[in-house]
Amino acid sequence: YLNGFHFLSGNTSVELSANHYCTILSNDFLQCTVYNTATTPKHLVGIEYIISPALFETLDLQERQLWHSHSYEVTSGFLIEPGMPSTIDHTIMEILVGTYGKTAHTWRYDAKDLPVPIGVPELVMGYTSDSQITPEFVTARDKLFGTNTTAIKESRKDICAPEVIEGADSWK
Repeated sequence: YLNGFHFLSGNTSVELSANHYCTILSNDFLQCTVYNTATTPKHLVGIEYIISPALFETLDLQERQLWHSHSYEVTSGFLIEPGMPSTIDHTIMEILVGTYGKTAHTWRYDAKDLPVPIGVPELVMGYTSDSQITPEFVTARDKLFGTNTTAIKESRKDICAPEVIEGADSWK
């Protein structure tokens, strides 16, 4: 499984840590169930579809605006695989660095403590810069999983981030 950070589209101050349990449907397409790490029990909060750059390029520009790149999430160490041996993690991240995600949370952040999900689902995105997330939030995630984001980032220095295809990360 993967853990990564999400934020509400257009509002980077709403920081979310999310566990992703993914199924590979084809070489170009994965689908993931997303759970909130900040609730007990962990709520199923949404879904993320992950697609290859080739499939992303087939989308029209309007649709692309609903997707975020994984480039920075991978190279920054923000996207992790808790408990995965580093060699396997590295191989998987070399694949994920060029992918794109479309993520909707049906259990809204502002309703996370309610007994049932209410309200309109939220489109969430992935960070594209260290300055968009508070260091304390990253540190709290590292403590939760026994990880070190700085060390993970360093171990991925050789992973080349491709140029983000036009239309992704449109929230910026």
